[in-house]
Amino acid sequence: MVMQEQIESWKQEFGKVFRIRPLPNIEIIYRLVSRNDYMDILSSQMAGDISDPELETVRRCVLNEVEENLFEDRGGLVTVVYEEIMKNSGFTIVESEEL
Repeated sequence: MVMQEQIESWKQEFGKVFRIRPLPNIEIIYRLVSRNDYMDILSSQMAGDISDPELETVRRCVLNEVEENLFEDRGGLVTVVYEEIMKNSGFTIVESEEL
């Protein structure tokens, strides 16, 4: 479990910090993905430096230590965490209506 002092430190460094519990006994604390991070990940993907932009985003944004191979062993976990990061980072439409 992450101590409150560490969470406050991350908030000072990154601004907003979030916690999700996607599975029993698994806690993931993450920061938002910045526009610079997002563009860097896209550029790296286009250059062939990374093959999985979702996993790269998760690796950059997850702040707490997670068990080794957590994301490799649970195939859908990367997508679940990625979608939460992207949603809270403003990459989804909250509400849209035709005018």
